[in-house]
Amino acid sequence: MTVRAADVNEDQRAGESAVDYAARVALDKAKVGLAARGPEEPAWALGSDTVVALAGEVLGKPATAAEAVDTLERLSGQTHAVHTAIALCGPRGEMHVEVHTARVRFRPLERDEVRAYVATGDAFDKAGAYGIQGGAGAFVEAVDGPYDGVVGLPVAQVHALGVRAGAWATEPEMVTRLRALRGRIAAACQAVQRVPASVTLVGVSKRHPSERLREALALGVIDLGENYVQEWRDKATVLVEDDVRWHFVGRLQSNKAKVVAGQVSLVHAVDSLSTAQALARAVERSPGAAPQQVLVQVSLAGEAQKGGVTADALPELLDTLATLGSLRVEGLMTMPPEGTLCGARAVFQRLRALRDHCARPERPLTLLSMGMSDDFDQAIAEGATHIRVGTALFGSRPG
Repeated sequence: MTVRAADVNEDQRAGESAVDYAARVALDKAKVGLAARGPEEPAWALGSDTVVALAGEVLGKPATAAEAVDTLERLSGQTHAVHTAIALCGPRGEMHVEVHTARVRFRPLERDEVRAYVATGDAFDKAGAYGIQGGAGAFVEAVDGPYDGVVGLPVAQVHALGVRAGAWATEPEMVTRLRALRGRIAAACQAVQRVPASVTLVGVSKRHPSERLREALALGVIDLGENYVQEWRDKATVLVEDDVRWHFVGRLQSNKAKVVAGQVSLVHAVDSLSTAQALARAVERSPGAAPQQVLVQVSLAGEAQKGGVTADALPELLDTLATLGSLRVEGLMTMPPEGTLCGARAVFQRLRALRDHCARPERPLTLLSMGMSDDFDQAIAEGATHIRVGTALFGSRPG
């Protein structure tokens, strides 16, 4: 694959709708790419263009800070459209064009936070004056439609179009989903100057059969997470010869701690002293066993059903856990309440701040497990080292 910058006219024509505008530019780019291809390059060319529109009016890339501030203030509290057009041109004159639209809702913005974002310089190469995967992700309440189209290229839709056009062969759904996931992870990392390797993708395989897990393992996803002790044990027995790094991500009862202690790479949801002590006792009964690595789950939204220690109680719990030699606290974990993306972002930001406050040289708390299929981009922006992804990797859960 060769990536080229296509020199085409990107000015909107009089009377041209936002959707038609995006489609035309994407097709023109694909045509230029096809004409420029060398004899050893792929026979098909892909062009793409993204247009941000508010009430049908196209909002371009701002050239000055004043233009960026004005654009963002117009988007404040509004729902706007992000039209991402993809076009494929083939060697026999084939032309295929699709436009995928996501509706993005901004929360009301304060003028000072708009100016602070614009001052970062991130607004100037972005249609609509923002990039959702960076600092402006804190502005977004919801996305209705293909999220990766708002970030950049909607990978799953591109693949589906290529299959229908005959540009490439079909592939297993998980391959397509994993490619899209890795693209989102890379984009989220790039926006905050991180490397994708700093983020561990934990495939949460709750209720999916072992065959699906083997498919993920074959694609290089070796970190797998389970929520229930019995289901984990059953799958671990079946996959005993596979190279799996197991994560227990569910709420762990003290009476079942002995089952997972020393058997999984990381326990994500230690939410009480009693659970921690049960894990420690189980490890101590296995002479020579390495300390069990754990994360402390913190409740930052007051949802009792999700478990977690309160922020106020965390320092004391961490000090107590430091006396348990058979446990090693590696970091913190949280689950935001259901609601808005910016609400989740605020919870992730609080967990990172809490980690920074509680970290010590002897317990750096380097790991932050936060973010799932719908909000992991926001978690990565706030420093997540582990994201727990189920549906976006494995598809809808059976039953």
